[in-house]
Amino acid sequence: MTHEPTQQIEGSKPPFDPIFPRLVNEAEGAGQKLIGFIAYGLYHDAQREWISDFRTRERRYPNDEELRAYERSWTPSRLEALQNAAVQAIAAYTDSIVSQAETQILRNALKGSVSRAAWRWVAGALLYTFIVIGVAVALGRSGIDLSVLLTR
Repeated sequence: MTHEPTQQIEGSKPPFDPIFPRLVNEAEGAGQKLIGFIAYGLYHDAQREWISDFRTRERRYPNDEELRAYERSWTPSRLEALQNAAVQAIAAYTDSIVSQAETQILRNALKGSVSRAAWRWVAGALLYTFIVIGVAVALGRSGIDLSVLLTR
């Protein structure tokens, strides 16, 4: 009676995909885990394609043994290729996001800056003019004639 559950557990299909732990390592950092999740998605895409091709060729879906044979066909180098494809997908996505952000940042930086710069220039010129006039008036009140200095 105690042997039945053991035989049933051993003979039944595992409750998880054996490829998952080979691609997603729980102990690694979040970046590596994300790469593993994307690689696992790419694996499932390839598996769906294989099943579709199998059904077209054999006119039936693969049985459990054929699916296990497919899973065993994934060598470490094939799984590494999936991880490399995942890294490339993340890099391409990151490049597109950075490009969009860069365009938006440049657009915001240039937006309205011409009129703002012109007003700053006008305010600076007026301030400089008032300072020069103030210095001339102060020198004139102290008895220094600037017209004599300029005609020499």
